[in-house]
Amino acid sequence: MKKLNVMAGLALGAGVLAVAPQAVLAHGKDKLVQNVTVTVDGSGYHPAALNLKAGKPVHLTFVSKGGGCANAISIPALKKTLSLKPGQKKEVVFTPKKGQIIGFACSMKMYKGKVVAK
Repeated sequence: MKKLNVMAGLALGAGVLAVAPQAVLAHGKDKLVQNVTVTVDGSGYHPAALNLKAGKPVHLTFVSKGGGCANAISIPALKKTLSLKPGQKKEVVFTPKKGQIIGFACSMKMYKGKVVAK
């Protein structure tokens, strides 16, 4: 099985934090699967911005590291709502289209994130 790193960035004030979610080329398939993990805690989503390849399936996993409203995640473009308990993880699978921005937010819209398909 081949592995390929996909870069995603998170702007933090004046700096940029780069994360490298793992993308795995499934054995015997031509499609690239982009596996990405977002950590959920009392201060929001980390990373909050993901730049991924359009037309390639995404396995987006949310992992809760604490309590708070960030654990209630709404993804309107995918018509999905997730409810996490501390320590729990849930996965959403989708294939973004080129130029599509898929936003996600807590139930109070205090914490926000997005997937940008390029």
